[in-house]
Amino acid sequence: MDDGENKETEYKMQNEHTYKIITSYMPENFEQDAINICIVAVDKYKNLKDVAFYIKHQYDKKYPGSGKAAEGVYHCAVGKSFASAVSHETRQMIHLKIDTLHVILWKSKEAPFQITD
Repeated sequence: MDDGENKETEYKMQNEHTYKIITSYMPENFEQDAINICIVAVDKYKNLKDVAFYIKHQYDKKYPGSGKAAEGVYHCAVGKSFASAVSHETRQMIHLKIDTLHVILWKSKEAPFQITD
């Protein structure tokens, strides 16, 4: 177990939470980290913006990039009812349901070309 996992397991949960993986294109260890971080976020925060902010920043800490723009960054969307269509890096997207909230976490980089109509 590394330091990132220790910090998440040290947090004392206030409530029990259920989760379900809806869709995942992540390796299993990335999935488990996402699940743990998302559960802590839902337990700690009630405001959806704060939940998404926490998840994104904790995942950025856990899997930091090199700082190159071409590498991409993580994004997070949290809510009870929304639609999405995201482009993501290969093996870098997960859609979870934690209790009644849907969480989408993905990594993407800026498009290398201009999109025209």
